[in-house]
Amino acid sequence: MRVNIEIAGLPLYKTFGRSKKIEFEFPGKTLKELIGAMVRKFGFDVKKFLLDKDGDIDMDIRVLLNGATHLSENRMQTSLNDGDTLTFKAPS
Repeated sequence: MRVNIEIAGLPLYKTFGRSKKIEFEFPGKTLKELIGAMVRKFGFDVKKFLLDKDGDIDMDIRVLLNGATHLSENRMQTSLNDGDTLTFKAPS
């Protein structure tokens, strides 16, 4: 599956070659599988900037799906579709 990832206000973009938007292909269907693939590809910085001590996306980070849906509860289990856009925003 291929998704678009946007980073807003997090230093994680440096990990993506200084780009705040990337297209990322991964084998899976959930946000948890996406994050796992990102950790495998980009390493420790993904964990450091996105995940809490339990391995979930830090609740201070806002996650938007396709620019409209704010993911909150059980967001690691969110199903994704090919072509979706996920935006990770730093707390304001």
